[in-house]
Amino acid sequence: MTEHERGSLQELMAGLAHELYTPLGAIRSNRDVLQRVIARLSDILADEAVEEDEVEQIRGLVKTLDEVVEVDQLAVDMITDLVASVRDHGRTDEAIKRSVDLHEGLESTLLLLGHELKHRIEVVKEYSDLPRVECFPSQLNQVFTNLLLNASQAIADEGTITIRSYAAAGDVVVEISDTGSGIAPQDLERVFDVGFTTKPTPSGIGLGLGICREIVERQGGRIEVESRVGEGSTFRVILPVGAGEASAAR
Repeated sequence: MTEHERGSLQELMAGLAHELYTPLGAIRSNRDVLQRVIARLSDILADEAVEEDEVEQIRGLVKTLDEVVEVDQLAVDMITDLVASVRDHGRTDEAIKRSVDLHEGLESTLLLLGHELKHRIEVVKEYSDLPRVECFPSQLNQVFTNLLLNASQAIADEGTITIRSYAAAGDVVVEISDTGSGIAPQDLERVFDVGFTTKPTPSGIGLGLGICREIVERQGGRIEVESRVGEGSTFRVILPVGAGEASAAR
């Protein structure tokens, strides 16, 4: 293995580890929820007599179980997609292109990141009507996951993440803004460089942003960033409606 190949493999593995953290974190969080729900159900059913008020509790617990199963399924699907992307690394022509509603991908991502955002981050949605987009949805969901996770981590205590969508001149635009620490002007041009990070201990965030740009450009789009230190950042994903077709043509 050459030095270049070894470096590429290390970058790939670091990116995979970073991406796996989110779905595994969701599953770990849900395990605790499941334990509490099962314990409560066991208490209710211990005396073999269910009171009227306990019936309502059981209904609420069943609803919680449904939500946990939905999140865990999303997490498993994400892990499966990530493993497949590593297996087929360099064979992007085998990815599945579909016509999708980007809002569905955003909502799935928010559901998956619930354990990261709840109790600390207020999420504001400013969605506009969007045309469906021809793209590789699992790859775009990776982009949304990276950007939302980074936005959350940029906010030290409590704050707000705003997700804005709109159509403009044949493109669809998704903006993710945070009220975090912001990015210094001298670092703005480097944030998409593979491995770049402003954190004292490397955490894979820089690699994640590099992957974001690569995925968006592969689908015929572009990604932009605006930021002010102490005020927050906005990452803007711009895709042509026929993004997948544009990528295939190239």
